[in-house]
Amino acid sequence: MARSTDCTVDPNTPFRDAMKSLIAKRYSDLWTALPVAIEGVDPEGVHDVRVASRRLRAAMDVTSGSFPEAWFSELLKIVKAITTELGEVRDRDVMLEFLASERRRVRAQDRAGIDRLIDRVEREREVARERMLRFLGTIDGDEVMAESIRRFGPDAEPRKVEPAGA
Repeated sequence: MARSTDCTVDPNTPFRDAMKSLIAKRYSDLWTALPVAIEGVDPEGVHDVRVASRRLRAAMDVTSGSFPEAWFSELLKIVKAITTELGEVRDRDVMLEFLASERRRVRAQDRAGIDRLIDRVEREREVARERMLRFLGTIDGDEVMAESIRRFGPDAEPRKVEPAGA
Protein backbone atom coordinates (compact mmCIF):
# COMPACT_ATOMS: atom_id res chain seq x y z
CA MET A 1 0.00 0.00 0.00
CA ALA A 2 1.13 3.50 -0.67
CA ARG A 3 2.48 4.90 2.55
CA SER A 4 -0.29 6.06 4.82
CA THR A 5 -0.47 9.74 5.60
CA ASP A 6 0.90 10.85 8.96
CA CYS A 7 -1.79 10.68 11.64
CA THR A 8 0.11 12.20 14.54
CA VAL A 9 -2.14 14.36 16.71
CA ASP A 10 -1.18 17.08 19.15
CA PRO A 11 -2.60 16.00 22.53
CA ASN A 12 -3.83 19.58 23.08
CA THR A 13 -6.03 19.49 19.99
CA PRO A 14 -9.76 19.27 20.74
CA PHE A 15 -11.19 15.79 20.04
CA ARG A 16 -13.47 16.88 17.17
CA ASP A 17 -10.64 18.76 15.41
CA ALA A 18 -8.21 15.87 15.89
CA MET A 19 -10.73 13.37 14.52
CA LYS A 20 -11.63 15.64 11.62
CA SER A 21 -7.95 15.67 10.68
CA LEU A 22 -7.59 11.90 11.15
CA ILE A 23 -10.69 11.19 9.07
CA ALA A 24 -9.42 13.50 6.33
CA LYS A 25 -6.13 11.60 6.20
CA ARG A 26 -7.95 8.27 6.17
CA TYR A 27 -10.09 9.49 3.26
CA SER A 28 -6.90 10.49 1.47
CA ASP A 29 -5.62 6.92 1.88
CA LEU A 30 -8.88 5.56 0.47
CA TRP A 31 -8.98 7.88 -2.55
CA THR A 32 -5.27 7.26 -3.23
CA ALA A 33 -5.71 3.45 -3.22
CA LEU A 34 -8.97 3.26 -5.18
CA PRO A 35 -7.60 3.74 -8.75
CA VAL A 36 -5.29 0.72 -8.37
CA ALA A 37 -8.24 -1.46 -7.28
CA ILE A 38 -10.33 -0.25 -10.21
CA GLU A 39 -7.49 -0.83 -12.66
CA GLY A 40 -7.36 -4.46 -11.54
CA VAL A 41 -3.77 -5.25 -12.47
CA ASP A 42 -2.43 -5.58 -8.92
CA PRO A 43 -4.50 -7.70 -6.48
CA GLU A 44 -3.01 -5.67 -3.63
CA GLY A 45 -5.06 -2.71 -4.90
CA VAL A 46 -8.28 -4.23 -3.58
CA HIS A 47 -6.55 -5.14 -0.32
CA ASP A 48 -5.25 -1.59 0.09
CA VAL A 49 -8.72 -0.10 -0.42
CA ARG A 50 -10.22 -2.50 2.12
CA VAL A 51 -7.53 -1.65 4.68
CA ALA A 52 -8.00 2.08 4.06
CA SER A 53 -11.80 1.79 4.28
CA ARG A 54 -11.66 -0.23 7.51
CA ARG A 55 -9.31 2.31 9.11
CA LEU A 56 -11.55 5.14 7.94
CA ARG A 57 -14.64 3.36 9.20
CA ALA A 58 -13.05 2.81 12.61
CA ALA A 59 -12.20 6.51 12.91
CA MET A 60 -15.70 7.48 11.80
CA ASP A 61 -17.37 4.98 14.14
CA VAL A 62 -15.79 6.53 17.23
CA THR A 63 -16.67 10.08 16.17
CA SER A 64 -20.20 9.66 14.88
CA GLY A 65 -21.65 11.85 17.66
CA SER A 66 -19.19 14.65 16.93
CA PHE A 67 -20.51 15.58 13.50
CA PRO A 68 -23.98 16.37 12.13
CA GLU A 69 -25.81 13.11 11.46
CA ALA A 70 -27.52 14.56 8.37
CA TRP A 71 -24.38 14.21 6.25
CA PHE A 72 -22.03 12.14 8.43
CA SER A 73 -24.17 8.99 8.48
CA GLU A 74 -24.41 8.92 4.67
CA LEU A 75 -20.62 9.16 4.28
CA LEU A 76 -20.15 6.42 6.89
CA LYS A 77 -22.68 4.20 5.12
CA ILE A 78 -20.77 4.56 1.84
CA VAL A 79 -17.45 3.72 3.51
CA LYS A 80 -18.98 0.58 5.06
CA ALA A 81 -20.41 -0.43 1.68
CA ILE A 82 -17.01 -0.01 0.00
CA THR A 83 -15.44 -2.37 2.56
CA THR A 84 -18.18 -4.95 2.04
CA GLU A 85 -18.35 -4.78 -1.75
CA LEU A 86 -14.62 -5.24 -2.22
CA GLY A 87 -14.61 -8.21 0.16
CA GLU A 88 -15.71 -10.81 -2.38
CA VAL A 89 -12.87 -9.88 -4.74
CA ARG A 90 -10.34 -9.85 -1.93
CA ASP A 91 -11.50 -13.24 -0.65
CA ARG A 92 -10.90 -14.71 -4.11
CA ASP A 93 -7.46 -13.08 -4.32
CA VAL A 94 -6.48 -14.70 -1.02
CA MET A 95 -7.79 -18.09 -2.19
CA LEU A 96 -5.86 -17.82 -5.46
CA GLU A 97 -2.67 -16.97 -3.62
CA PHE A 98 -3.14 -19.98 -1.34
CA LEU A 99 -3.94 -22.34 -4.22
CA ALA A 100 -0.89 -21.15 -6.18
CA SER A 101 1.35 -21.89 -3.21
CA GLU A 102 -0.27 -25.30 -2.71
CA ARG A 103 0.16 -26.07 -6.41
CA ARG A 104 3.91 -25.47 -6.12
CA ARG A 105 4.06 -27.73 -3.07
CA VAL A 106 2.21 -30.81 -4.37
CA ARG A 107 3.28 -33.60 -6.71
CA ALA A 108 2.75 -33.09 -10.44
CA GLN A 109 -0.10 -35.65 -10.58
CA ASP A 110 -2.02 -33.67 -7.94
CA ARG A 111 -1.81 -30.36 -9.79
CA ALA A 112 -4.72 -31.05 -12.15
CA GLY A 113 -7.24 -30.83 -9.32
CA ILE A 114 -5.72 -27.64 -8.00
CA ASP A 115 -5.70 -26.21 -11.53
CA ARG A 116 -9.45 -26.85 -11.78
CA LEU A 117 -9.98 -25.08 -8.46
CA ILE A 118 -7.83 -22.15 -9.61
CA ASP A 119 -9.89 -21.87 -12.81
CA ARG A 120 -13.12 -21.89 -10.83
CA VAL A 121 -11.95 -19.28 -8.31
CA GLU A 122 -10.62 -17.09 -11.14
CA ARG A 123 -14.08 -17.16 -12.78
CA GLU A 124 -15.71 -16.35 -9.43
CA ARG A 125 -13.26 -13.49 -8.98
CA GLU A 126 -14.18 -12.05 -12.36
CA VAL A 127 -17.88 -12.11 -11.44
CA ALA A 128 -17.11 -10.51 -8.06
CA ARG A 129 -14.92 -7.90 -9.76
CA GLU A 130 -17.68 -7.02 -12.21
CA ARG A 131 -20.06 -6.61 -9.24
CA MET A 132 -17.49 -4.46 -7.46
CA LEU A 133 -17.07 -2.20 -10.49
CA ARG A 134 -20.85 -1.90 -10.89
CA PHE A 135 -21.13 -0.94 -7.22
CA LEU A 136 -18.36 1.64 -7.52
CA GLY A 137 -20.23 3.00 -10.54
CA THR A 138 -23.39 3.43 -8.46
CA ILE A 139 -21.68 5.68 -5.96
CA ASP A 140 -20.57 8.86 -7.62
CA GLY A 141 -16.97 8.62 -6.48
CA ASP A 142 -16.16 12.15 -7.55
CA GLU A 143 -19.17 13.48 -5.65
CA VAL A 144 -18.37 11.45 -2.54
CA MET A 145 -14.73 12.54 -2.74
CA ALA A 146 -15.77 16.19 -3.13
CA GLU A 147 -18.11 15.85 -0.15
CA SER A 148 -15.39 14.26 1.99
CA ILE A 149 -13.03 17.11 1.11
CA ARG A 150 -15.73 19.70 1.77
CA ARG A 151 -16.58 18.20 5.18
CA PHE A 152 -13.10 17.19 6.38
CA GLY A 153 -10.77 19.54 4.52
CA PRO A 154 -8.05 19.37 1.87
CA ASP A 155 -6.17 16.62 3.72
CA ALA A 156 -8.92 14.31 2.41
CA GLU A 157 -7.68 14.75 -1.16
CA PRO A 158 -5.87 11.81 -2.77
CA ARG A 159 -2.10 12.03 -2.66
CA LYS A 160 0.01 12.15 -5.78
CA VAL A 161 1.64 8.74 -6.04
CA GLU A 162 4.97 8.42 -7.80
CA PRO A 163 5.12 5.57 -10.30
CA ALA A 164 7.24 2.62 -9.22
CA GLY A 165 10.89 3.11 -10.10
CA ALA A 166 10.53 6.89 -10.50
